[in-house]
Amino acid sequence: MKTRILLALIATTATTSAQATNGYFRLGYSANSIAMAGTGTALAQDGLAGAINPATIFAIEQDYTLALSVFNPERGFDVTGAEPSSAQLGEFALANGKVESDNEYFLIPSFGYKRELNNDWAFNLSVYGNGGMNTQYSESVFYAGKTGVDLSQMFINSSFAYKFSENTQLGFAPIVAIQTFEANGVGSFAANSKDASNLSNNESDTVFGYGARIGVAHQINSNVHIGASYQSKIDFERFEKYDGLFAENGDMDVPSTYNLGVAFDNDDFTVALDYQVINYSEVASIANPLMPNLMTAQLGSDNGAGFGWNDMEVIKLGGALKRTNGDVFRAGVSYGEQPIDSSEVLFNILAPGVQEWHYTAGYEFGDVESRYSVAVSYSPSKSVKGKNPLYQSQDQFIEIEMEQYEVTFAAAF
Repeated sequence: MKTRILLALIATTATTSAQATNGYFRLGYSANSIAMAGTGTALAQDGLAGAINPATIFAIEQDYTLALSVFNPERGFDVTGAEPSSAQLGEFALANGKVESDNEYFLIPSFGYKRELNNDWAFNLSVYGNGGMNTQYSESVFYAGKTGVDLSQMFINSSFAYKFSENTQLGFAPIVAIQTFEANGVGSFAANSKDASNLSNNESDTVFGYGARIGVAHQINSNVHIGASYQSKIDFERFEKYDGLFAENGDMDVPSTYNLGVAFDNDDFTVALDYQVINYSEVASIANPLMPNLMTAQLGSDNGAGFGWNDMEVIKLGGALKRTNGDVFRAGVSYGEQPIDSSEVLFNILAPGVQEWHYTAGYEFGDVESRYSVAVSYSPSKSVKGKNPLYQSQDQFIEIEMEQYEVTFAAAF
């Protein structure tokens, strides 16, 4: 029965449009980690610990963890300044006014399975999603019909941990990933594309990718834990249906990341601090700037225009207060400077991943055999404003904005 539940959730996760908060990386992957601002590099917080650091999975107490997040991103943009009627020949002006993205609620399942193979080895299967490049505008933003993109990513992380010594664990996790993408309403850029037939409105395309995560965890003493992990770039097949949009012939890999963490843990409370780096600059389709690339290279070529995202550095601080009856209160805060410069607002109407601050809290209860958790996360409204780079003769400004809410429920047994 449990195996059938896991298989059903894999299928559900693969078809879910997951969202994200640090660019298109999620803050955390199950309730306890999310409640502590996504920490978990030094000390496992829940049954999806392998998604952060495979070396920590010995600390997972329950065999199965099932989680479901209800995610509410409120996205939109506002165009002000010069009217399109003032544009000169060859300029690309947008209609003035504020537009909100539809489809604001998403269900995101994730789950984990842990088993100790013997005294020295443990195994953890973590299945989870990323996304965040998702908008659905009912308006014809770029004058080519209803506009928006949908990027969904599902990861199957198979973590193995080895007790190198009594206080040191090493971890390795092969990762298999599935990625789907669809773009609509960007056909106006056909003249700038190397393959206009594979630019827009080609329905969903699905590709597979592969990578790995490694990690180490060390207990300095009974209370102080440190950890580090590194995830390689996830190398995906190319999106053939969109090789006229994404740079490098439709290539859309997941960038590498690395985490450092320290935690203090005793019978009364836990405090954890994580530092994360996301290397968006490794992926041309994400990092290439719009200008001058849109004019000097065709969309879909190696130097084709992208979203112009910068690398991100994220600091996460979380704490847990343990009650004598076994219940746990958690809270946290996270900050990472958003990756979009003001010069890149035009294309990022499609992917306004501008969040910086996240505030989290959660509560865990139950007995030794079965634990239940709820976590809430709020990211306040953040906006980036810049001049329309394709309307040079006049000052037209585009402001992209997002605000996010998330509630996650989890059960471990």
